[in-house]
Amino acid sequence: MKIEKSGTLKLFPTYVWATQLSPETYQPINRDIQSRLEIILGQRPDLRGSGQWQTDQDLHRHPELTGLNQVIMSTARGICDSLTLDYDRIHITGCWANVSNQGYPHKQHIHPNNYLSGAYYVKTAAGADAIDFHDPRPQAGLLVPRARNQDLANPDRITLNVRKGMLVMFPAWLQHSVPPNRSETTRVSIAFNLMFPDFGERMASPLWQADTSTDWS
Repeated sequence: MKIEKSGTLKLFPTYVWATQLSPETYQPINRDIQSRLEIILGQRPDLRGSGQWQTDQDLHRHPELTGLNQVIMSTARGICDSLTLDYDRIHITGCWANVSNQGYPHKQHIHPNNYLSGAYYVKTAAGADAIDFHDPRPQAGLLVPRARNQDLANPDRITLNVRKGMLVMFPAWLQHSVPPNRSETTRVSIAFNLMFPDFGERMASPLWQADTSTDWS
């Protein structure tokens, strides 16, 4: 058999962007976040006994989140530019803390009505340092031969190991979950969503061109 040329096309890739901040960048960010969480706990001391709890979705509006907001926005604009999107603005539509003690997971879900979602890790430990991403193609589960070697090309779930000071961003439609906290340390992460505020006015028109123009004169 003679072959002139052969190759593999990776069609319709799903991107996940992971950024590890340096200690001099994430340490003050984490201190500010912990300060805000202590204020919240001071107002709701009953939460300290909860196995898992979340803050309201307006965390990004507090001054303690200024540093993290700047990192999120810079990263989001870099992602949009790398995808060559024709956009004007993108902003944070919601931001909240997830606090989970030993044994608590976060079930599989998506973040509707947004373009990008993400998580920033304030406090992790061995056994509480992962996020799972699930294959978004429902038809891919129709036939699943057993693979000799599991790698990025063949599983229906990918586990990303995370650590303190890491920022992870992904399409808001991508199914994800968090395994149970297997450590004795409280896991603290900040989740957030981003969307184009002028999407309906500027970006939602059809992606095709008419054969003829409409004359309204």
